[in-house]
Amino acid sequence: MKIYFKPEGGFGFFPGLNKPLELNSENLPPDEAEHLHHLVQEAQFFDLPNQETENNRGADRKKYTIQVEDQDQKHWIQFHDAEDHPQLHNLLNYLNQKQKETRS
Repeated sequence: MKIYFKPEGGFGFFPGLNKPLELNSENLPPDEAEHLHHLVQEAQFFDLPNQETENNRGADRKKYTIQVEDQDQKHWIQFHDAEDHPQLHNLLNYLNQKQKETRS
């Protein structure tokens, strides 16, 4: 499974600290790759709409783009962190943490 993650905007946004993250589960330890697959399934990622509605957009809101490729499936979504996406909470936390790890 390949995942592309790109956060943008928000209060105090610094592009240099928010570079896109690209993950390939084949390059992760087996237990972490399994955890990542579980997070994508838990979020029902491939069933989510590509983009959120245009309502309630604010300049200080962070926007996320996530694209997942898994075997014959490829899907992307865009959403803001203030949107109510509880199913994405764990996946988003994981991806944010992995992005922070790439900065060190």
